[in-house]
Amino acid sequence: MTQECTDGHRVGIQPHTGRRPYLDYLRAGATLSVICGHVVALAASMLPPYSPSYRILELFRFVFTISNMVFLMISGALLLPVQGERAGTFYRKRFLKVAVPMVICYLLYVCAKEGFLWLRPDHWIPMLRRILAGPPEEAPHFWLVYAILGLYVLTPFLRWIVHNIPDTVFYGVMAVVFLVCGLDTYLPLLGVPSPFTAVTGSFAGVFLLGYFLADRCGRCAEGVFFAAGIVSLAVSFALIFTTDNYYSYLFLNAPTMLFCASAVFLGVKRLCGGMRSTPRPVAFLGRYSYSVLLIHWGVMHVAVKRILRVDVLSGGIWGGCLLMIVLTAAGSMAGAVAFDRLLILPLQRGAACIWSGLCRIGRALFLKKEKPEE
Repeated sequence: MTQECTDGHRVGIQPHTGRRPYLDYLRAGATLSVICGHVVALAASMLPPYSPSYRILELFRFVFTISNMVFLMISGALLLPVQGERAGTFYRKRFLKVAVPMVICYLLYVCAKEGFLWLRPDHWIPMLRRILAGPPEEAPHFWLVYAILGLYVLTPFLRWIVHNIPDTVFYGVMAVVFLVCGLDTYLPLLGVPSPFTAVTGSFAGVFLLGYFLADRCGRCAEGVFFAAGIVSLAVSFALIFTTDNYYSYLFLNAPTMLFCASAVFLGVKRLCGGMRSTPRPVAFLGRYSYSVLLIHWGVMHVAVKRILRVDVLSGGIWGGCLLMIVLTAAGSMAGAVAFDRLLILPLQRGAACIWSGLCRIGRALFLKKEKPEE
């Protein structure tokens, strides 16, 4: 538990240098939840809006959608405690691990729908514009990847902030995060346009929240988060089952969603508190979680829905959903292993060699320029 000095600076808890098993469990659970959420959303889209079955599926979609915020929190918990890493080193590592697989999958999704003409040299610039513009319509779930990449840009700056403020100030920062998210969510209910959309849309507050819950949250604050999470879940269920216009006020970074995600984060953290290692199945799923996140949309809509012809509504709202979840998860896992080992790893190694070569050339030119003439 974090302790404080008389001047308010944190002592006791130091940034973690070893592996924290609870983050592996959170990552694995969030990966499976993303698949479940998309399957349930697909089933709900095929039912009459606001029918009893539709609302039941929406309840489950809310629960599974919590995983999106958990993913962002995990990134904050892992990246923000790091000290001493140069910004250039951080960006190079993140580019190779995150941006390269995303770009490859982006190309695969677009080419699968529109043809391989996008691989021709005369289409490279338009494709680059499409990639920079945001998620493709063929893979709308990429919004989460773009959010994570945007947070990576801010990470060196945010690291400096969190390492130079006392706990008392950080608690105030977290209060402001929830206040801003609340205003952005609920001001439109009063007919007032929110001035905070650009801030909350970056999810920087959720990123900071993950670090706070992992390293700076005391026992008393944990109790508050647990209570707020339970209340938020009950309120969300009640609104989903009794109202129609609920999506904008419960999902994404609405306070209800953040409190529920915080309670899940802290609950898994406590349950795994005594663990010193991660079971192999959990570690294996965590290792390939990013690739599963990238490709599961295609597996669900193409391999399971079109090729295997699985009807998500067969056997009521449960049989088809469960079957599609199992097949999508299994297919995505197998595809992720093949995707990583056969395509991504060779490309990452090649990109690393090219980067290393460019750095050597740059250093050689710089040293040659700086060398005084005889």
